[in-house]
Amino acid sequence: MDMVSNILGIDKVNMDGKLILIEEQHDSNANFLLSSIIFNALKKNHGIYFVLFHNTFNHYHNIGMKFGYNLTLLKEKGKVTIIEPMKILASDVHHMCKQTPNNIMHDVLAIIKNEYHNMIRDSKPVIILIDDLSNFYNLGFNLKESMYFIRYLRSLIKDYSTSQLCIVTHTYKYKSQSCIPTTFAYGLKHMAQLFILVEPFQTGHCSDASGKIAINWRIDTIRTKYNWPEIARYIYKLSDHHVQIHAPGTSAC
Repeated sequence: MDMVSNILGIDKVNMDGKLILIEEQHDSNANFLLSSIIFNALKKNHGIYFVLFHNTFNHYHNIGMKFGYNLTLLKEKGKVTIIEPMKILASDVHHMCKQTPNNIMHDVLAIIKNEYHNMIRDSKPVIILIDDLSNFYNLGFNLKESMYFIRYLRSLIKDYSTSQLCIVTHTYKYKSQSCIPTTFAYGLKHMAQLFILVEPFQTGHCSDASGKIAINWRIDTIRTKYNWPEIARYIYKLSDHHVQIHAPGTSAC
């Protein structure tokens, strides 16, 4: 995980107040990036606030155990907070059916805000992890409502400048404006200070590698300071307990 954090640059850059966007294209897997971001935040003694629309907390706990950290234990110590809006909404389906998407949005944001304020009482930095925002559209949200959600979250971390925000959103390789998740990700990446694209190989499965990543720091001064290109491209290979990352052209794919 240290190697992944180093390649992303999050071990060097002050991430206070910043937004990381991870675009996970269909048939790819961005879990290793989230694990690296979590691992890096824990090393810096940050609080972790999971807002999970897709994967469960047990999913992240199991991944964490492979890489040497116990999220369940950290949750018991108050260093990790977890809310799963889909479970909250599903627990009262009859009430949800009577609600408009706008009302559902405000209910979810109220929960997020309350838990966030509980976390920052001890004045420690907090990272809010959103997985996976594309699930909004299963609740009937449109593009405008999704952007409102993001603006609200950004206002939260702006009020407490040592917090940061990490968003994962799933996309498809459709260029049509009718594909809302892809259109949403395109707009959101212009707000992010760090944009990471995870995509599969065009030719399909490869035994020597799992997929491709592109890392785009969108702040010129940061790229200049560390002599980073505008977009850094890598090949990654996932196994049960390891992640390998190489420069393009060093695998058979």
